[in-house]
Amino acid sequence: MTDFEIRKASGHDRGRIIALVSKMWGEDITARYQWQYLSNPHGKALTWLAIEKATGETVGCTSIFPRRVFVDGTKRMGSIGGDCYIEPRARRRGLATALHRKSLSEMRSFGVDFMYGPPNPNNLSALIKAGAHVVANFKRWVRPLTGRAVYRAAFGSSPSKFEAHIAGLPIMMLDRLTRTHPLGLKLDQIAHFGPEFDSLFERAAPATGILCLRDSAYLEWRYLAAPAHLQIPFAVKSGSEIVGLMALEIMGEQATIIDLLTLTDSRLIDDTLQLILDQVSAAGCSSLEVNCMSECALVSRLRRLGFIGRSERGFQVAVSDQDTQIETLLSAGAWNFMVADQDMDTFFSELPE
Repeated sequence: MTDFEIRKASGHDRGRIIALVSKMWGEDITARYQWQYLSNPHGKALTWLAIEKATGETVGCTSIFPRRVFVDGTKRMGSIGGDCYIEPRARRRGLATALHRKSLSEMRSFGVDFMYGPPNPNNLSALIKAGAHVVANFKRWVRPLTGRAVYRAAFGSSPSKFEAHIAGLPIMMLDRLTRTHPLGLKLDQIAHFGPEFDSLFERAAPATGILCLRDSAYLEWRYLAAPAHLQIPFAVKSGSEIVGLMALEIMGEQATIIDLLTLTDSRLIDDTLQLILDQVSAAGCSSLEVNCMSECALVSRLRRLGFIGRSERGFQVAVSDQDTQIETLLSAGAWNFMVADQDMDTFFSELPE
């Protein structure tokens, strides 16, 4: 490590960060940098760099993105980790671990109490070495909607019309057995987040456990100011009353629920999920995906509606041993976390290695 300097990035390092993270994603991230790094209403991103001393070149980086979080009803400043990248020629030198160790040791001096998230497996290993704890799994759930989806999942190829029909018979039966009838509920696409969404969060936030804040200023930034404009937010309404929030992203025949927040009523959750199933089916989608914590309350509702558990990733939390809420922060069942909480403006783009 004597060949490298690990330091906190300053405003003068904007070009270094954009260049390095653009390599990671395989595209220019200038617009995303302005949105995600600089415009987040919960705070600007904090980035650490690895500089090769001999050349002065930036060969690695990692960032944390501030996020206000309710922990057992107390508002805290947490952060989601992301955009950790090491140039191929500098890998296997311990730089990812060194960057994480530096960021985790210094984040509290910048007002961030803890960091969390479901990183890719290689990055997770580096975070564990730097002192993070694996507390749960972030699990993928899929609901086939057509025989085409069932056949492709089973055989890895596209079916004929007859094969799709045969494969779709169990889906027809599943739809009949699980369908709810959400009378009086509807989904309305959101063009502006007003104070009614502050009220929704206050009513929906649990008194215990962990939930990332969804106030109107954050939601306006998160969905309406995002450069990709691919994640579409909807209000769940009962008459004129807003009783939930959800966001969808659709690519071709695939759809995923990015966000889901409702009042804590199992029937309301079931009815909201049924509305979403109907919405994406009408849009011609063959499958609907949800990613959530493996021990959250939503899982039982997903199973009831025929969602199938697929792959999962470790969910880590980095927090001081002296934190007064460490027991909750390291509790698998406490976390309510969805794709939206990763603050990425697109889900279906291929993630970098």
